[in-house]
Amino acid sequence: MKKSTDILGLPVISIMEGKELGNVKGLVINPNGGIVTALVRDEIKWYLEAKLLPFSAITGVGEYAVTIEDSSSVASITTAPEFEKLLSDDIKVIGTKVLTKSGRIQGKVTEILIDDAGQITACEIEDVSGQSAEIPAQRILTYGKDVLIIKETTDEQQPVAAATLVQSSVQPIADPEPVAAVPAAPVADAAPAIAEVPAPAAATNDGNADAARKFDDKHRKYLLGKKANRRIETDNGMVIIDQGGEITEEVLQKAKLAGKFVELSMSIQ
Repeated sequence: MKKSTDILGLPVISIMEGKELGNVKGLVINPNGGIVTALVRDEIKWYLEAKLLPFSAITGVGEYAVTIEDSSSVASITTAPEFEKLLSDDIKVIGTKVLTKSGRIQGKVTEILIDDAGQITACEIEDVSGQSAEIPAQRILTYGKDVLIIKETTDEQQPVAAATLVQSSVQPIADPEPVAAVPAAPVADAAPAIAEVPAPAAATNDGNADAARKFDDKHRKYLLGKKANRRIETDNGMVIIDQGGEITEEVLQKAKLAGKFVELSMSIQ
């Protein structure tokens, strides 16, 4: 498993010719499936000039070099036009904001992990509290140019699911087969079990609500003092914050009331 920093800057060596062909300057990422399809050999000033190493043509990615069979493995847009759109889209992954499907900001991608086939297996992120965390590729829904969209974790899902689970687990107790010979007994015994169902569900709801409050408070502290990278307005044109403005409690409150909190979270420097 390699990080992008383990690959970028490595010299490219032709095995058959025994010579160095330049250095790795960038990664070409296909967002459909999250895979590194090629390495960029030259500095890109205009993407049509790029020299590429298709990942399938790479013999090995070692500690000190990337090896290929010979210089004929080096491609360009004219010989490999399938890479043109990927270069134009310029999906970096690193530096993008991480957002759950429900709109919760999770942090920012700081690194990607790549296997020997070029597949992205995980993303390292800095979360809203400044701590490091790892997002496995199985949770990633969309590799966007500006935002990485991920699936919710079990802890982030709605509390209704927990309540349903509690009710389901109690049902067998409410229908005791062994005492079927005594008609009145099952009804009397079942009543306490049914009455106790709301209690654990309520406790679960309270726990989830408390976790959500803690997350929102941590997210608010993360945003305070940051600068907005663009102007944000309400739907009727009132300014919430100007570009370069500092995010304060007042700005956060305005954003929440106007339904612009997620937009604000994604627009920080």
